[in-house]
Amino acid sequence: MDLRLSLNVQDLKAMAPRLEALGLGAEAYLDPEVLEDDELFWNAPRLRFPLSVHLPFWNLDLLSPDPEVAGLTLRRLLFGLERAVELGADRAVLHSGLPAGRTPEEALERAPVFAEALRPVVRRARALGVALFLENTHEPDPASLKVVLEALPELGFCFDASHAQVFSRTPLPEPWLALAPDHLHLNDHDGAYDRHWNLGRGLGHHEDWLGRFLEATLVLEVRGDPTPSLRWLEGFLDQTLTEAL
Repeated sequence: MDLRLSLNVQDLKAMAPRLEALGLGAEAYLDPEVLEDDELFWNAPRLRFPLSVHLPFWNLDLLSPDPEVAGLTLRRLLFGLERAVELGADRAVLHSGLPAGRTPEEALERAPVFAEALRPVVRRARALGVALFLENTHEPDPASLKVVLEALPELGFCFDASHAQVFSRTPLPEPWLALAPDHLHLNDHDGAYDRHWNLGRGLGHHEDWLGRFLEATLVLEVRGDPTPSLRWLEGFLDQTLTEAL
């Protein structure tokens, strides 16, 4: 199982021994605060575990009506891919930048335009050998993501069930899973807020569907000690194996 823990890139070096002890890979968030810190990236240790990155996303939107924001977004994403290579990452996750509260019609209208704006990023990721994944965030349903994924076949899908249940109008996983995700963000929530709790603490009910996607890359996006999530996964796997016998 390709299981990774989400953390900030600043914490990657310090956390490396514990990650190796737990048998986990990592997904490092490329915090814009340190993205320009050459020392941090050039002197990063070569790690023995699998590594992906989460590209910057706060206040970024490739389709922002402010051209300075749109230009900054493109530069941030492209530079983030360069940093991913410096760290030795094999995968990178990004958000669409769709603002919260958009209607399904607005999301669909935006989708083909976003796909064209994203094309240089997809092209650069392919040239660098980094697999790129688009994560569901504030999309009201999967329809707009499907348009983007069909326009850009090199782009994969990252499914976050908590985002779907808290932010979207389509809380059930099946419509999203029809997009064939190969990268998953796993955490739990309280039904109202994206808490990033450990698995099993809240209302996510990942056990209802996760068994079909154990070959995907699984990223624990939890705050604090991930041990409860690891115990939950161990119990889930034991139950899955028992039911298969």
